[in-house]
Amino acid sequence: MKPLLCLDLEGTLISNAVSQIPRPGLYTFLEHAAELCDLVIYTSVSEVQTRTIQKLFVAEKLVPSWFEDLDVLRPVQTQKPKSACGRSDAFILDDQECVIVPGEKSWWIRIPEFLPPYPEDDRALSDTIALLKKLV
Repeated sequence: MKPLLCLDLEGTLISNAVSQIPRPGLYTFLEHAAELCDLVIYTSVSEVQTRTIQKLFVAEKLVPSWFEDLDVLRPVQTQKPKSACGRSDAFILDDQECVIVPGEKSWWIRIPEFLPPYPEDDRALSDTIALLKKLV
């Protein structure tokens, strides 16, 4: 059984829910991550907005078609507890330490925040695949 990888949206996979700029290498990252892990989205972005982004990104072929069908988990207030995943073998890919519940840093995979000017040569997602291969 593959471990579960919980994917943050804003600052991790995309710029933010307003500008919706995909991080460089997003499509390839998702393909490789899906080979290694089961995937869910774990975001504080509203469910309606998250589903809109999923559909838009699939329609624009920025992500694999199955991205639209990923389940979406919601944080508890401002934090993302591992228990919400329902699996002990879960990891979370997130750019913000403040959302990680104290004492749960062992499940956190840190990624640098995707910030303006949104560099086209950003390699954070490809670097994360290399790290995932070591973890799983």
